[in-house]
Amino acid sequence: MCKGLFLFGWAVVLVVVSAQVASGNVVWHDPWLNWDFINQSGQVVNDLEIWVDDPDGTFNPNPANPTQVMKGPFPNFVVSQGAADYDGDNDMDTQLTWSGANIGIGQTVHGGLYMKGSGRVLDAYWTKDGNKVGNSTVITYERTEIRGDPEVHMHLQVAPGWFEDPPSGETEAGWTNIQTFVNIPATLLNLANINSTLDLSTLQSYKVEPRRGGPTGDSILPTDYIWMTEGTSFFDVYLASIDDAHASSDFESLLYAQVVMGDPTVIGQFWNLNPQCPEPATLVLVGLGVAGLLARRRAKR
Repeated sequence: MCKGLFLFGWAVVLVVVSAQVASGNVVWHDPWLNWDFINQSGQVVNDLEIWVDDPDGTFNPNPANPTQVMKGPFPNFVVSQGAADYDGDNDMDTQLTWSGANIGIGQTVHGGLYMKGSGRVLDAYWTKDGNKVGNSTVITYERTEIRGDPEVHMHLQVAPGWFEDPPSGETEAGWTNIQTFVNIPATLLNLANINSTLDLSTLQSYKVEPRRGGPTGDSILPTDYIWMTEGTSFFDVYLASIDDAHASSDFESLLYAQVVMGDPTVIGQFWNLNPQCPEPATLVLVGLGVAGLLARRRAKR
């Protein structure tokens, strides 16, 4: 059975599982997301702001708890519940502000959020003394679905705010080099492993070919570019159907991707790690979302 508390990768997800995966029912894993952001604004900044949909008004991560908020170089973190109807859907959204550190041009910083009680990530951008600097930053939001008997799906979304304020001339963002792995022993990966130093070649025996939407969907090759042109849709990555022997917290599934925009430019990396835990449980820590932004160019398609 999938029970107790488990730590995986750079981050953890607290999920209250209330549905049984049977007869078409599903279990959704709400993410605990970590990001590395590069200051591409062209100016020195001192704040980072993220907006999160909060339809129930319950999203309130505790900055004093390192399993709920990672502040990186910023000494200050403020949650502003009900700050504004940021996305215009007639409910009030939550603003999160990291502040108090000067971030130079091209400098990378790290931040993380525990998403229990939230909706999706709406936007991310740099500020200087509270004023937005430059354009919105590409940020990936993810939800993991355990479906059916069970199938493992990971749903990826580019936050909609980027499409409303992208860099000049940019109209699409997404992912490439998507790689997926299942049935990884939980003892193999831990908090120190899931980052840019992870050598994915060491996981080749667990590698599976990702597909679009389900087991009969088209294969997703590492050379494919998955482009999103709006921020309301999710891209459904099917990893595998796992057998009963591996359907437990003793085994994990991993998705890795590079984040891209434009022509294309690689501007990030993303990892999502979840235990293969489909059965009902309570307060199970089950996952990892990581988006690390890298500044390097790739050849045109």
